[in-house]
Amino acid sequence: MISQNQITERKRKLRADMKRKRDGINQEARKRWSDEVCRSLQEQPAFRRAETVCFYYPLGSEVNLLPLAQKALASGKQVAFPRVEGSEMALYRVLSLEEFAQGAFQVMEPVSSALVCEPEMLVFVPGLAFDEQGSRMGYGKGYYDRYFARNPYCHKIGVCYEMQLVSEVPCEDRDIRMDAVVTEQNCSASGGTEKSGFWR
Repeated sequence: MISQNQITERKRKLRADMKRKRDGINQEARKRWSDEVCRSLQEQPAFRRAETVCFYYPLGSEVNLLPLAQKALASGKQVAFPRVEGSEMALYRVLSLEEFAQGAFQVMEPVSSALVCEPEMLVFVPGLAFDEQGSRMGYGKGYYDRYFARNPYCHKIGVCYEMQLVSEVPCEDRDIRMDAVVTEQNCSASGGTEKSGFWR
């Protein structure tokens, strides 16, 4: 039985290692792989039929989905982005990609007051590492985990580069698994949740 301290230490080491590796990707490769992720997501039936899609504003070396967000807005979808409010996170609708201001942790956040909380909305989730079971390694603050615990009917899609996939992400009971994980090479359902079938 792995102790809590051992899990915490494994998480700390994996988080530091994956951030270093991701930050080491050159800008040209980052843009090319991000564009490939956007193209792949745009072709997915789950994306095409989604009425509400929740993105994230990329920080540092994260996969950049802003071009896809712009296309979603142009196609008439309801588009939302996260904003941190104290110890919690909420999603707010944006009508353009100009409606942002720097918020918590230097992340650009929506200035809108239009709260979005649809039961079947598609939520794209960044992270430092993912595995084939849909387990996710975030930044350690737990905002997404707490949000999904309160809103379990969202379709949760992890987004990362292929090099961020690992054999196993150390998890705790409070860690929420993704329904699918998408990279520049693969766009497939995870084996970790009962809702993974919606992505197929």
